[in-house]
This record gives sequence, C-alpha cells and structure tokens, in this order.
Amino acid sequence: MVKIKEFCAIRYNNEKLKKLNLSYNELVCPPYDVISEDMYKQLSRQKYNFVHFELPTGIKNLGDKKYNNVKKKLSLWKKNKVLLQDDTAKIYIYEHTFCYPPIEDSKKEIRLVKQSSSSVIKNYKRIGLFCLVEIEPEYKNIIPHEQTKPKPVEDRLNLLKTLNVQTSAVFCLVEDSKKVLNKMLKSVTANSKPIFLFNDDIGGTHKFFSLVSKEKIDFVKKFFVTKNLLIADGHHRYKTACTYLNELQTKNFEPKTKNKDILENAKYFMSYICPLSDEGLLILPTHRAVAGKYIQQHIDKYFNLKPWNGKEQVKLVVYHNGEFKVASLKDRKSLKLKIKNVDIPAVLLNETVLKDVPKEQIFYHQHINEVVSWADKYSGYAFLLEPLSKEKFYEITSTKILLPAKTTYFYPKVLSGLCEYSLA
Repeated sequence: MVKIKEFCAIRYNNEKLKKLNLSYNELVCPPYDVISEDMYKQLSRQKYNFVHFELPTGIKNLGDKKYNNVKKKLSLWKKNKVLLQDDTAKIYIYEHTFCYPPIEDSKKEIRLVKQSSSSVIKNYKRIGLFCLVEIEPEYKNIIPHEQTKPKPVEDRLNLLKTLNVQTSAVFCLVEDSKKVLNKMLKSVTANSKPIFLFNDDIGGTHKFFSLVSKEKIDFVKKFFVTKNLLIADGHHRYKTACTYLNELQTKNFEPKTKNKDILENAKYFMSYICPLSDEGLLILPTHRAVAGKYIQQHIDKYFNLKPWNGKEQVKLVVYHNGEFKVASLKDRKSLKLKIKNVDIPAVLLNETVLKDVPKEQIFYHQHINEVVSWADKYSGYAFLLEPLSKEKFYEITSTKILLPAKTTYFYPKVLSGLCEYSLA
C-alpha cells in the first residue's frame, strides 16, 4: 500500500519575482547529482537561483560550514518573501513539454553518426504530480533499481538536518496501464490556469498547476492504495529521508514540541510521480567510455564485432579509432551472470569487459558525441548502449532486481526549485 497526501509547498513568490524582474528560467536548476562545476559557476551567478540550496557552495565545499551558511540564506529569502509557503495543502501537477535531442545537441549527434535515428528531433510532453509519500524503509512497495553510496547520503542528510527542508523530489513511477491517472492529470492541465509557466533555453515549456479539489485529491489517493512505486531517480534522496526518520524515531520528543512536528512530517518524503504509460516518459541509455589497450582483448574474449551502418537498432556498439562496430555476445550460456536472464547492455558490459575496471575510470554520458570524443582523446573505447524500454524497466524492477549504476537516465531530470517540502 502506498499512502500519499497533499502538502503546503515552499515556492518562489510570483509577486516578488515580478518586482525583481526575474523569470523561473533564471531560478530553477537540475538536481544536485548532475550539476557540474562549470554549470554551478554559471547558475550561482544568479543571486536567487535555487542552486544555492540544492548544491550549497558548489562542488568544492567549505565542510560543515556550508550547511549553516545555506540555512542563513534560506531564512533571509523567507524574510524577504522571495520564498513563501502555501497556506493550503495541495497536490501539484507539473507538465513539461520538451524535445529530444535538445536543439543544441542534435547537430553534434548528426555529425558523428549521420544516419543514426538518435539525431531525429522529437517532441514530448510529460505530466506528473508532486505529493508526499509515506516512507517505507523496508522497500516493500517503494522499489529501487540502483544501490546507494554512503557519501551522497551523508551530504544530503546534513543538509536536511540543517534546513529541515527537502529541496528536491524523489522521481517515482507508477503502473497506469489503463491511463486512469494519466487522463485525470491531462484533464486538469487542459482546463486549469497554471500557477506559473516558463520557457527554457532548449525548446522546453514548463507549466505548474495546483490540485485543490477534495474529490480529485481523494481520487488520486485511492488510485495509489493498490500500487507500488518504482524509484526512477533520487535513490540517495529517498535513503536520506529514511535515515533521517530513523534517527528522529530513536530520540524522545515531548508531545507538543516543534521537534514532535518534525518527526511527524519526516514520515513522508516529497515525490514527483509520473505514470509509466505517459507518452513523455523517456528513458535514455548512459553510454560508457574507457581507456586502456588491454580493453580490446576483453572485448575479443566476450564479443563478436561487425561494422555498424548507423541505421539498424542494435543493443551494443563499440567505437574505437573512428570505427563503429556492432557487438554480439559469443557464448551466453557459459557466461555466469550475477543478474540472471537480463539481456541488458549495461549488465553484460558490467560483468564482462568492464568487470575489473574501477568505476572512477569509466566516463559516462548520455550523448554519443561526448563518449566518442572522450575515447578519441584518450585512445580509448566507447560503448554505445540501446535504451531500456519502459516495459523492460517495469518487468525487471518489479522483481526487485538492482541494476548496475547508470543503467538508466530518465530524461529530462526533474528540476529543483519548482517546490520544496518543509518538515518544520
């Protein structure tokens, strides 16, 4: 059973933004784990960009001091009414129209693989909802597909403890084969005025709505009672929420103290939930590149190679020294896979060619041109992976199989700065 509820979100104050002549496009940012150092420098030049909370002091931090600094900034922004908290609990609906490949990247892809279908620009519209979900540390109905690492959890936990605010949502998916939820969300966005909307720099449009109708909120709550949630993105954020709740529950609180309120609120985490049936739910592969001449002998050991024409859809392509070749497994039966019966390129690579390569020596990227350029620079090899279908993702994760890191990339990332959840 998945229990959800509405909440009073912290959001940018539209009236204040008008006075400051600011657009949401200048304020929102990606989630912390995909913000590069260069991106941070660019975003942080904006005084009120949300990156100041999502990734305090950037990639190179100031130790624990950074958490207290960002707490002071949050207090100041609230005092100056840059951020306000809604006085009525709501469920929020987020409609994101975008194209893929992004306009700025499509030409690069065409140059490298002229006949590749990845170079064709397509338009998508993804609709999901922001709500609170009751935490379930046992992972029975909230199902991950990747493992977490201690360091990111420690950082997010320190930030959460200091602010008592969840700055970004856990991106979850829900099965909706009959499109019951999807149709309801679309009806709301088609017949309502958004709280705010803005255009980004890569051809996208963002619309943010509120759902206050008790009838519709009850409908949404009832829909989730019999469902499971699959974590698409934000495993560390969910782990952080579970860890904080566990810490709070080990302490003793007086019934009427502020800490008691924090404990009750910490039983929930903020999630952005998208139906699996949504046409705009796009799963990209994360390609790999690695240097080292010895890699060729591992490739030859496990795979047969033949030239790739750039047209046919294949599971795995190996690039080296200007040549693209299709890779097919030589002898699957004798290969002892840790993850059985899973014919996914990331799994096969992880347990063959890249099995003994330290993860920090592997370059990951969603764009072909990036991994190919990296391979050329270091006289290495790039591995281009077939995207994982929504059906295959649901089939695998529903059985609680954990996939290798960076098997999936749900594009685009859900932006931070649209709304936040205060535990205090």
